[in-house]
Amino acid sequence: MNKQFAIAIGAGLVSGLLFVAAATGAVMSLMVLVLLTPLPIAIVGFCYGWAGAAIASLVAAAFLTVVGTIKAGIFHLILFGVPATAAIHFLLLSRDYVDENGTQHREWYPIGRILFGVAMASGLIATAALYSLGTSTADLEAHVKTIMERMLSADIPWPGGEKPTAEQLGDLSKLLTITFSAAIALFWMWVILFNLWIGAKVARASGLLTRDWPNVSMIELPPIAGLILAASVAASFLADYPGLIASGFASGLFVAFTLVGLAIVHNATWTNPVRPLILIAVYAFLLFFNPISGLAIASLALVEPLLSLRKPENGGRPPPSSPD
Repeated sequence: MNKQFAIAIGAGLVSGLLFVAAATGAVMSLMVLVLLTPLPIAIVGFCYGWAGAAIASLVAAAFLTVVGTIKAGIFHLILFGVPATAAIHFLLLSRDYVDENGTQHREWYPIGRILFGVAMASGLIATAALYSLGTSTADLEAHVKTIMERMLSADIPWPGGEKPTAEQLGDLSKLLTITFSAAIALFWMWVILFNLWIGAKVARASGLLTRDWPNVSMIELPPIAGLILAASVAASFLADYPGLIASGFASGLFVAFTLVGLAIVHNATWTNPVRPLILIAVYAFLLFFNPISGLAIASLALVEPLLSLRKPENGGRPPPSSPD
């Protein structure tokens, strides 16, 4: 127990150091380091349970409070500590039951519900980010424009080599304002999901992962997810903050449905002899033709309950050694 406690403390300190480095580094290093900030918490959580993740999160927040400000500690806790700990708690949650034949089974908390929860959390994070910068679109645009002006005055290379004019800067600020909430939700959700996946992989490789590796090709979102996505997309056309808030939730849910759509593709092609070529084509399509490709793949998840595109659990389940 003492060893696990010490490892959790160390993981929290590493996470805090990554956060500090991200806040004080260049733009590119900020992106990379922010991406890795929750990873120590995820690793210790999957190896030693959600309590280890909670200890690491609190240590990281305390470290940032001491070396920085209380705001920094709370910021880290809200962005990474609490969401990662909560997700790990549910990912490791299970119950035993006996079927009608008297055989004992273990059932793990559904991955789809956790994905749905992360998507909804991304909308809340985006909403909090909006109100941290103001209470109206005008306030948000002023902050975005100020940041853009600071970047213009700094010696930062711009795409194409030429810095934007004042008119172009105004247009760019308006575009960034409109997409701010959706971009925050999208980025945060990918950061959390990426670190949870890597953390679980590390725990599995070390032999410390206490749960079975899930069959992600069978992942399903709760039925209410589609209704919330439709409502969020419709509400995103509202003016000012209500529309921006809705776009944040729509963005997170769109990512969730896209991932389920990819799971359907993996499941449906499992026994196909040209499966590698199909998957390469699908991911190339997703990479180079977004957002149309993303919409097409997400649509698979929306219509799948009506068309039953996936094979049954046994027929579409990859072998235990498969990374799928």
